[in-house]
Parts: sequence; C-alpha cells; structure tokens
Amino acid sequence: MQCKVLQQSDLDSNLWDTFVLSNSMGWAYYLYDMIGVDRESTYKNLSFAIVDIENNNEILFIMQLHYFEERPIKKAFLIKEKKLSSRWGFVIKDNLPKKQLRLIKECFENHIDSYIQEHHIRSFEINLPPLTDANLNNIKAINPLIFFNFKPSIRYTYVVDLSKPDDRLLADCEETTRQAIRKLDASNKYIIREAEACEEDCNIFIKLHKETYTRTNAKSDIIEDSYHHHMFFTLIPKKICRVFFLVDKETKNVVASVAILIYKKTAYYWWGDSKNEKEIGVNKYLLFKVIYLIRDSFEKTGLFETGGAYPYLRKGKYKGLNDFKKCFGTSLYIIWGGTYSIPISSLKLRIKKILQMNN
Repeated sequence: MQCKVLQQSDLDSNLWDTFVLSNSMGWAYYLYDMIGVDRESTYKNLSFAIVDIENNNEILFIMQLHYFEERPIKKAFLIKEKKLSSRWGFVIKDNLPKKQLRLIKECFENHIDSYIQEHHIRSFEINLPPLTDANLNNIKAINPLIFFNFKPSIRYTYVVDLSKPDDRLLADCEETTRQAIRKLDASNKYIIREAEACEEDCNIFIKLHKETYTRTNAKSDIIEDSYHHHMFFTLIPKKICRVFFLVDKETKNVVASVAILIYKKTAYYWWGDSKNEKEIGVNKYLLFKVIYLIRDSFEKTGLFETGGAYPYLRKGKYKGLNDFKKCFGTSLYIIWGGTYSIPISSLKLRIKKILQMNN
C-alpha cells in the first residue's frame, strides 16, 4: 500500500459519500456536500482524503479541515494568529490491519506537520461527532484522537433516545416543558409545516435567523445568506437536512423554525430561530413536535441530538441554551476532542517569524 493525500475537490463526490456511508466513523458532517461548508465564511476549506495509489486511489481516510485567522484577545502582537479547525474530525476505513493504519498515520502526520510549518500555524483543535456507530460502540471509552497526535479532551451533548415508549417521550421532559407543550397543544393555534427547497421558504428562514441573532445581541454572528442557500438548495433536496416551520393558523405567519441534520437513524438539532414577538414556549413546542416527527420517520428508533451540554454554567446566554437543549428527556453523550501536538521545530519557526515582524 502507498498513501497519498488528495484534496476533496480532486475526488468524485459519489465515491466520497460511499466511503462515509460504509464506515462506522461516518456521519452527515462528512458527506461531500457538507464537509467543506462552515458557518464562518472566512474559513478556508482544506478537507482532504488519504488514498491508496496502488489500489486505484481507494479512499482510506477523510478529514474535515479548515484554516482561519484570528486576532488574539490580548493584542501582544499586531498579526493575527493562524489556526486549523476540524469541527467534525475524520473517518478511517473500518477493519484496517495495523500496518496500514500506521502508514495512514504517517501520511497524515507528514501532511499536517508540513502545513503547520509552512503556514506558521498557532493551534489545531478537533472534535468528533457523538452519534457515529464507532462512538456508540466505543465500550472502553477511548478517545481515538490520541492515536493521531491529539492531546485528548472531552465535552458532552444532550441526546434523546427515540426508541423509548410513546408515553415516555413527553413524560420524560422537564415539567415546565411538558406544561408548555400541553398548553400549546390545547390552544390549537399552530401547525407545523416542513419547508421546501424554494426561495420563499429560504427567505423566511434567513429572516428569522437574522431576527433571532439581532435580538440576542449576536449580530456579529449572523451567518451569510449563501450558507442558508446551500442548506435549502443542496442539502434539503438530498435529504441531508430537513427544516420545519411553526405557523400561526390565523395569521399564516411563521413564528419559529428548526433545521435538522439527518444521518441514517440519527438526527441533530442544527439551527433554531424565532420571531421577537411570540408566545412563551413555542420554541420548545416546535422542537418537541419535530423530534416526534423524526422519530416516526425512523420507525420509533434511533437517536436525536439536541446539542452541546454545559450543565456547569450558572448564568448567561449559554446557561439558557443548555437548559433548553436538556429539557426534552435527554441523556449525556460524549464528544471527543483534542489539540494537535505541534512539532517543536514548527513552534520555533513561528516564534522566530513573530519576532522578525515585530522588530
């Protein structure tokens, strides 16, 4: 076997997706139409595959990777720090012999280390998705990133077990959530409509997104329209993503929206937005009903990730987000993370460059 790095754009999309779908580390994040897209428009896509050139460029490994520049909070230097980010990590072909795994790791190291040295990279952070078959079957709870030179870290996410009995889905929700759902059900004021891949629905989604981020004092985090256009006109038609609207029956106005990523019989609450003027509890009501709809489409099995868990927070915006994502009868699941061990030679070169630029 002889390994070689090929950029995502150099590989056939069908072969790429077949690899993702066929291996236990695969998830929706890695699909060809997902892997290069980032919410930060300034991020440069560097995603790549490692292939076996002796076997017709068979894909053995894929990596989701972006480059970005960030100004340090403490502005000791005027230049921006150059960083690598992998929100979702990598997929390795299942059941490879140890010798082939070693060759893949060597190829990965050479590629990453060379890029770090050439571009004077400050840091490289990575995470792995929690709902892959590989992670769910990781009985020994070993962080697989340690085998690719990443110092391990860990955080958690909230997940709903969709295989629980019908009567438990609502009963397991927190009391205030149950009250809101029952109240809005009884009011009969709303319907849920699944969005279509059309300009009208895309514009509704974008408007709610901007309204929400403005209301929550996060205008600087508003995502460019092109990101949502990709969601509506690429991901929805391919059934990678589903978007749902909560519609007021009387006014016909869309009050709230949720976007869900779908992979086999697992799902992830990707985005959620709502109008400024709305009834208390509509966000919980919509997401609960969508969880139910997704569960039915999975034939009452599977897992639904509601999002990042930060139960240690005492106050603030993210405390509120944590409580929202927790309230649907969830359990904690592991998200493996890591920080790449940058070679000492690369660090020395970076320090030397910084000193030269500041003289």
